[in-house]
Order: sequence, then structure tokens, then C-alpha cells
Amino acid sequence: MADSNERGADYEAQHVHSVYEEIAHHFSSTRYKPWPIVERFLKEQKDGAVGLDIGCGNGKYLAVNPNVFMVGSDRYVYTTSSASPNS
Repeated sequence: MADSNERGADYEAQHVHSVYEEIAHHFSSTRYKPWPIVERFLKEQKDGAVGLDIGCGNGKYLAVNPNVFMVGSDRYVYTTSSASPNS
């Protein structure tokens, strides 16, 4: 099982993490507009709701509904450093 876990971690590092590290510098310029279905979902939430965006990237969803308390987290420092601290 340990060998399988190591292979999985290696695969993830090569095909997920390395890709995001490579695109992080231009991520915000190509992914700036919220997807309509996600935007609609967030706008339908009740005032005071709490949302968590794991893998938030540039934080484009954090300010969609100012009545929802949103927390964003991302593994890639560059993408989150471009997120607005007031989002």
C-alpha cells in the first residue's frame, strides 16, 4: 500500500502541482471571471452564511456575495497573493 501511496503522490506532484506552479504567474489574467453557475449559487446563499473556497486561486469568488462570509485557501502562494485581502 505504501508503494501505491508514493506513486499517487508522485503522480499528483508531476501532473497537478507542477502544472499549477507553471501557470501561477498568469493565472489571474486568464481566470478572472466567475463561472455563472458558481456565481448564481453564491448569490442564492442566505445572509450570514459561511463559505469555504479550497483552491481559491486569485479569490474571484470571495466577493461575489458580500453578505456571505467567505474564507479562501490555496496551496500556491502566487495565486493567493493576487487575491484582494478585502474580498
